[in-house]
Parts: sequence; structure tokens; C-alpha cells
Amino acid sequence: MQKNERSKNILLFVLIVALVSLSIAYATLTQHLYITSQTTVIGQSKGWDIRFTAVNCQANGNATITQNFTMNATDLSGLVTRFNAPGDSVVCNIKVRNNGTINAKLSTFTLQDGGLTYTGTGANKTEDEQTVNGKIQTSIVYGLGDSQAGLTPSTNDTLPIGVERDLVLAITYSSAAGLPDSDVAVSGFKTTFLYVQD
Repeated sequence: MQKNERSKNILLFVLIVALVSLSIAYATLTQHLYITSQTTVIGQSKGWDIRFTAVNCQANGNATITQNFTMNATDLSGLVTRFNAPGDSVVCNIKVRNNGTINAKLSTFTLQDGGLTYTGTGANKTEDEQTVNGKIQTSIVYGLGDSQAGLTPSTNDTLPIGVERDLVLAITYSSAAGLPDSDVAVSGFKTTFLYVQD
């Protein structure tokens, strides 16, 4: 009986060792794989940066510039000029640069020179306004330093990363126009460039 008991104990020991060995073998045959990541979508203030970088205006003929443009990154405003004779003009060289990290293209370009407001100041206000009405001509083309020099900006014109484009804005009082008796203020001129991702 002792022999039987001893055989059972040995058998039980062998079973325990086998079970432990099987558990260890199973443990060595399993492996976990993990993937973790993080992505940051760059805000427009860091990745998207189309801006004006320079503007320089020059009066021609008898014209004068009484106040120059105020420039910030996305807006040129405040230019005040005086035309003293037919054919006077002001020409502004403007630079636009892609300072961002995303290629851009021109989606929309509008030159609003129609619908200007003419405001006379003298006794013949109405006649003066009619004398000047429609005699202000404006244009914007790419400047001499640009690959499209002389052409008007148009849809899908590209502005790659780090590239600066030259623009020329010309405002002219027609050489065929007369002069009003008193000053006429002309306002309402607006140009819009809308750039989108290329």
C-alpha cells in the first residue's frame, strides 16, 4: 500500500511539473503588440500664411500722395491721392508672399472699380460729380519681377511655399477727362484676392 501511495505521489508530482511546464510554454508563446501615435493638425496661424510683405506707391504727372497705404499681413488700406490734371496716376508695387508651409493658389480675384462713389464739394456739386464719374481707371497686373509680368491675376495662379509675387496697382485719371470746378472725392475702390490650398 505504501508503494501504491508512493507511486501516486510521484505521478501527482509529475502531473504538477507537466502542468507548470505547459503553462510556462504557453506563456513563452504569446506576445502582445501595441501601436500608439499622436498627430497634430497645424492651425492656420502656423501652416497657412499668405501675406502682403511690401508696398511702394509713386505719383506720376501732377498727382500727389497725401497718405500712403497702411499695411498689415492681409490688408492694404488708407491710400489717399490727389489728381490735379487729366492723365495723372498713382502706381503701387505690391508684394504678396506665401510664408506658410502649404502651397496656395488664387481661387478668386475681384477688382471692384465699378460702383465707385463720387462726392462733390462745391456749388456745382452735381455737375462736378458727372465730370469725374467713370474717369478713374484702375488695373492690377503682375509686375516685372514676376513670371507672369503684365498679365492680370486669374483663377488657379499658383503661390508655392516661400514664393513672393509682384503686383502692380495703377489708378489713373483719364487723359480725356476734364477737371471739376471743385474737389470730388472718389471712394469705394476694393480689390479682393482669395487664396486656397493648392
